[in-house]
Amino acid sequence: MLGLLIRVPFRVREPLLITLSIPFGGFLFYAAARDGKPLLAALGAVVLVFTAIRVYTLSRLLRARRSLAGADGA
Repeated sequence: MLGLLIRVPFRVREPLLITLSIPFGGFLFYAAARDGKPLLAALGAVVLVFTAIRVYTLSRLLRARRSLAGADGA
């Protein structure tokens, strides 16, 4: 499975990882609240921080790509 994720292009892999990471982080927070384990809450926070970094990276990439396409057309 990891080999498949490595071979997939960035523009496909990152949105897929973001889509899977957000519910996983939410599930970790839910499990922490249900079981009363702060370690799960910390792990959920780490997952969501890395997801936020992925979203930021992807948005910068798309913005740069859009500005590059605009510069070529002018």
